[in-house]
Amino acid sequence: MRTLSCLLFIFLPITLLAQQFGGNPPSLKWQQINNDTVRIIFPRGLELQGQRVANLVSYMERNNRTTIGGMHKKVSIVLQNQTLESNGYVMMGPFRSEFYMTPPPSSTDLGSLHWEDQLSIHEYRHVLQNSNFRQGASRVVSYILGEMGQAAATNISVPNWFWEGDAVTMETALSQQGRGRLPSFFDGFRALAQEEKNYSFMKMRNGSYKDYVPNHYNLGYLMSMYGREHYGQAFWKGITTDAVRYRGVFYPFSQSLKRHTGRNVVGFYKDMLKEYQPLWRKYEEESHPGKALLPAPCVVTNYKYIYAVQPGKWVVLKGSYQKIPGFYLLDSTGKEELLTRPGINFDDYFSYRNGRLVWAEARFDPRWSWKDYSVVKRYDIATGKTVTLTRGTRYFSPDISADGKRVVVAVTLPSQQFSLQLLDGETGAVTATLPNPENWYYTFPKFSADERSVISAVRNRLGQMAMIRQDIATGERELLTPFGYTVLGIPAVVHDTVYYTAAYKDADNVYAIADKKIWQVTQHPNGVLHAAVDDVSQQVIYSGFGTKGYALYTLPVEKENWTQIDTGHNYHSAWLRPEFNEGGDILTNAPHNAYPVTTYSKGHKLFNFHSWLPTFDDPDYNVTLYGDNILNTASTSIGYTYNRNEGSSALGANFLYGAWFPYVQAGATYTFNRSDIFGSRGRLYWHEMDLHGGLTVPLNFSSGLFARSLSFSSMYHYLERYPQGNFKFRNPSLQYIGNTLVFNNQRIRAQQHIYSHFGQYLVASYNRSINNVFAEQLYGRLDLYLPGLFPSHSLVLQGAYQRRDTSLNYSYTDNFSYARGYNDPFYEYIYKVGVNYHFPLVYPDWGFGQMLYFMRIRANLFYDYSRAYDFLNGRHNRYSSAGTEVFFDTKIGNVLPFTFGVRYSHLFDQDPSDNAKQRFSFILPLQQLLSY
Repeated sequence: MRTLSCLLFIFLPITLLAQQFGGNPPSLKWQQINNDTVRIIFPRGLELQGQRVANLVSYMERNNRTTIGGMHKKVSIVLQNQTLESNGYVMMGPFRSEFYMTPPPSSTDLGSLHWEDQLSIHEYRHVLQNSNFRQGASRVVSYILGEMGQAAATNISVPNWFWEGDAVTMETALSQQGRGRLPSFFDGFRALAQEEKNYSFMKMRNGSYKDYVPNHYNLGYLMSMYGREHYGQAFWKGITTDAVRYRGVFYPFSQSLKRHTGRNVVGFYKDMLKEYQPLWRKYEEESHPGKALLPAPCVVTNYKYIYAVQPGKWVVLKGSYQKIPGFYLLDSTGKEELLTRPGINFDDYFSYRNGRLVWAEARFDPRWSWKDYSVVKRYDIATGKTVTLTRGTRYFSPDISADGKRVVVAVTLPSQQFSLQLLDGETGAVTATLPNPENWYYTFPKFSADERSVISAVRNRLGQMAMIRQDIATGERELLTPFGYTVLGIPAVVHDTVYYTAAYKDADNVYAIADKKIWQVTQHPNGVLHAAVDDVSQQVIYSGFGTKGYALYTLPVEKENWTQIDTGHNYHSAWLRPEFNEGGDILTNAPHNAYPVTTYSKGHKLFNFHSWLPTFDDPDYNVTLYGDNILNTASTSIGYTYNRNEGSSALGANFLYGAWFPYVQAGATYTFNRSDIFGSRGRLYWHEMDLHGGLTVPLNFSSGLFARSLSFSSMYHYLERYPQGNFKFRNPSLQYIGNTLVFNNQRIRAQQHIYSHFGQYLVASYNRSINNVFAEQLYGRLDLYLPGLFPSHSLVLQGAYQRRDTSLNYSYTDNFSYARGYNDPFYEYIYKVGVNYHFPLVYPDWGFGQMLYFMRIRANLFYDYSRAYDFLNGRHNRYSSAGTEVFFDTKIGNVLPFTFGVRYSHLFDQDPSDNAKQRFSFILPLQQLLSY
């Protein structure tokens, strides 16, 4: 339990960061379905989706919990339909789940199940996990610290790979698809096996900045299935029960595995690989890959989509761990020419034809963070110009006609209605909407060769996929393949033949529809994402996955070597056809009860207290009671703070409301026994009351390559000081207004970038009293982020200025970044300029004891120059220093990112406070954020 109590202080603050506050506009009207199992909260118009989710989770609650436990806790599920991001989560503090209702534009990664169905199975499994993990020591912690305490205790005891692996197991067991039946889900592990790379368990758990490593979903599913197949269906129930009860203080999950199997988690992982790796290597032996188009890169690099421009020349999307993605012209000699770069997106797919590229980029509502858009952009190679064709739209996967006059897009609306639309290629205006009576979900639409119809892979209500042809003039549709649960990918049309990627066999490969038959074109040993066919040279060029990313391969179009596919036959090996005993396909078995729908009040449980949170930031030690409502528009805190330096204690309360355009905040703090030394009078004590309230406007202007935010804040404070003893304050009361502006503009980063290669961070604040007690402070800081000499290096320049009054009536919060190595100087005004050059030293990918894992060690060479005006002595003092910082980017307990460092500072000017000329210091995470 001592280990648990230490980690709680680190883990709990992180859980606060995962929530999105005040993200929906007040015009959105909410409704609910409320039964004994779940409360479904949804915007008006999503009644059908709300009913479906309520029926599915209620069915799972009654019938599909034997492998996790019998405990039940009612949960609230919020359906978010304003965002185009496809996601979902379950969170403690408060206990709730949110479904991001827009289906993913590609079926390859997550499958083709109806999106709300898949979310219901996967996320409700997390609900059942949280309900049943409240046992033993974790239950005790939940009593003491509340829901966030339980979250910390259970996430420390049960690894994240189990949480997600178990949920993926359930989405596979309770449906006819699920990620456990998708060949692409195993591309990462299969690549490692085929290339004989056996990474340590700690590397698989924590990832890497230099090597591709599958994520905890992939690892978790394989571990979950191996355990079920060898030790029984309910095996993991016993393992997790022991772990959350902390039957074994250190590594409770691994100790539980050891007791039940004789193997700790590392040994269990190795046993799992021994079983699956031979299967993946055997498949490689039976495959016939094409010829690699380019030499293998040194850094993980992805060539994800490719189109033929002319024989021996292609346009591709390329990105790497050292460079952000861009569209390149590539020729057969390996020469590359950057055309342009796509911006922030929900899907990185693009299309090309006759010198024109089209793709979709994300746009965001300035104020409401749940509301976003996807606009279409067009780039002309001949002119080098980029045009934004649409604004405020919700489009995916555009394709452009040969003459550039038409664009076809997949449309998804907040009402969960889907369609294809034709746009004017010059203006972006909608020229036609194709009928879609069954509300199929379109993916990757392509113009046919004669451009009279559109070819698209579609998903139906059951989650099955088919390739269709839809006539543009009449809207009539023709099935090119029958509907089935095989995932279909991106089509490419050449004359009367439709090429596309599909998961018919153990790895996604390229297939062709020709003569009303389906043929296998490529036999790559691992997943193929996209293919192009050069009709002149009769070459297929495709993007196949390996440990160095998606690489390009080529092979001749030799139809005589194609193999016909029978879509009614299951070609998958046994490991892609797992057997379960969980009650079968609940998506067809679940009832269709009509639950009552009522209005959901936005003020429901506005003060919803759920957790006690202890934190420390020396010299302040805090215990705070937190409350948040389910819609996350109101946040309340009541707490106690002890200041070690002063020996003072404070009681405070704060309320933040985010459902209106500005955040509205109000609060009060009463501090006992504040103290300071006042010359010959010695240390004096007083109590202090602070009443405050104000407004904040957070804005998001992200677009293109830049994440961009702007925030304005104005806060009124009323302070009253009550002396203890025989002295009196000359001015016991103070009223002031604090105004703050923060602007942040950061270019997107590649994985190995330490900081953005171009960005700005600006903060300016002005505090001034408004009564007869004069107190004033002006502060400004500007950081500039620039590229270094090499792709993974960063240059950061900083300037800062602060001025405060000389009356010394009151001292405002001091956020100035002083020259490193010096103690805080005495001044009326001060400025500083700093230069920082960051670069990686090594990527160790090494750890010990499952406790601490080192992902990267990096250095920073710095120089600071500062001058401060001492108004009492009437002189300027210089403070300049140079030195180096070494940072260690690690993970604690295989879960929590944690950075710490050491600093050496050489002082060119003696520190007046202690005459030091050099200094060594230890850099904690908070100190690191404020260090330059």
